[in-house]
Amino acid sequence: MSTIRGWWKEDPDLTQRFFNQEVGQPGQAPATCESWICKSILEQHMTSPAMWCICQFQDLLGVDEQLCRTNPEDERINVPANPRHYWRYRMHLPLETLLKCDRFNDGIRDLVRQGNR
Repeated sequence: MSTIRGWWKEDPDLTQRFFNQEVGQPGQAPATCESWICKSILEQHMTSPAMWCICQFQDLLGVDEQLCRTNPEDERINVPANPRHYWRYRMHLPLETLLKCDRFNDGIRDLVRQGNR
């Protein structure tokens, strides 16, 4: 189960098309999924007409370079083809730390409000 940042690195051709067509950006896609790209994708999800919008916690953290993990592979929940890599993700930040991250919390709150969720 890839995160947005992990998916970004899996197939460069698909990522390029997604960057141009869905994110709406011209030119070459960045090699890594930068925080503004994660935010843009989450905005699209939050503002979609779908009844539900389910986001992985790791994708929410992806909007802030200081809160997400350095390596996107470390954010992965599981690898279905590997029976020894199942539901291994653990949050790397204590909730007390996240509670103090006003900029992050305000940004997520704005995303939820913008999408009328």
